[in-house]
Amino acid sequence: MVVAGLIGLIVVINGLRSLATTGSVAGSAGAAGSAGTTFLTELVLILIAVGATVAVYTSVRYRTLSDQLRPDAKPFRFGRANPDVETRIAQVEAAQWGNVTLYAGENPFIGTGRINRAWSIAIELDRARPASQEASAQPPRRRYVPVDPVDLQQVIRERLVKLNDPGLPENERVSALMVEDHVVGEGLRSWDGPLIDPAQKVPYSLAGPEAIDALIRHPQAGLRYYQRLSVSDRGQAVCSGEQEVIAGVDQEVAVSAFVYVAVEGRMLYLQFVTTVLPPIHRRYHIIDGLPKTSSGTFMTKVLLETATAVFANLAGAPFMLYRALRQVRREQRAFAAEASSSDDYLFGDVGARQSVRQIGAAAEPHTYIQVLDAIKYTKIIERLLTDTVFDFLLAKGVDTSAYVSAVGNIVNNSSVINYGTMTGPVTANSGGQSTQTTFQPAQERQ
Repeated sequence: MVVAGLIGLIVVINGLRSLATTGSVAGSAGAAGSAGTTFLTELVLILIAVGATVAVYTSVRYRTLSDQLRPDAKPFRFGRANPDVETRIAQVEAAQWGNVTLYAGENPFIGTGRINRAWSIAIELDRARPASQEASAQPPRRRYVPVDPVDLQQVIRERLVKLNDPGLPENERVSALMVEDHVVGEGLRSWDGPLIDPAQKVPYSLAGPEAIDALIRHPQAGLRYYQRLSVSDRGQAVCSGEQEVIAGVDQEVAVSAFVYVAVEGRMLYLQFVTTVLPPIHRRYHIIDGLPKTSSGTFMTKVLLETATAVFANLAGAPFMLYRALRQVRREQRAFAAEASSSDDYLFGDVGARQSVRQIGAAAEPHTYIQVLDAIKYTKIIERLLTDTVFDFLLAKGVDTSAYVSAVGNIVNNSSVINYGTMTGPVTANSGGQSTQTTFQPAQERQ
């Protein structure tokens, strides 16, 4: 578009020059006619140049969408010509795949959508009453049962991972499953603090196992540890014998669950948060409707769009050029200010402000199936979590009566999801009442 802007400026300059020439020789009809012919010739040539520029731009844009941005395509590399860009991309990529997220604003779950369910439980870690003691008898003096939150998080992880257990039949496995560490904290940090890389002046993106264990055992620290489970409703292919009868499909909805465990003051605190990331906006599915780049339909589409956009591009080219140059200047100033901020200020806000995937997401799921899939995985994860914590506490000899009561109240009184018209508690019986959660020891449930 910068090229189109330059061409547009040439059109304006040549037009003004031709008009000035026409006015200066107004007394000579032959000279005026020659100037007018020259102007028309230049205008036609410039229109051809603009049309060719728009056609090449449109073709390159569609080829980029079809080839470089297609599903499973390898990331584009800028190479040695733009080392600063490559360095920046490497930093962003490290943050994307790392387990540490520093956030700016109020959302510690940035990039995972909006919260659709959250609850917490706090119970005393008292020793359970012996089975031989009568329920009516006076309970003995309470005794504290020490619980290591690291052990509890590990047990939870092992149980959640079994959703994709290789020992299960492939059609019963939750294949699009990831269980990861998730460390979050506010992005306002001292430049010489332990979380900032002193060489690159960017936050570290990876916490090691020892640091994670220490964070779990220190719930009042400046960073918080969550165990994160992510599930996308990517449907499996259906095969009959050796033949595929239904292809796999990605519904594009991702459900993330965050589990936080803290042991403080002889109390166990369990927090559960789920978020739902809706599918990408429909306008970004332009790739699905593009013809193959090797087909004649592709060139026809390029030429048709060129014909409809050439005059609009010609008229708006000077403004596009101004806007592009202004944007380049603004970005240069922003990068310069960011580079010098560590020298000028003691603290800097290095937190993430927004997620590209979340910016491109629709306001809500496109279909009820996507809504129901989000409910399904939320309920599955929640049930596994509450059952696993119950089994862990029971094995440690903790009195679980308060825990069972708290989980029952959560199931009965909490909404599961809030999208569109799908609001309120989700019931499991015809009477309109939420089902009561009951617990049994693991050996009795098998």
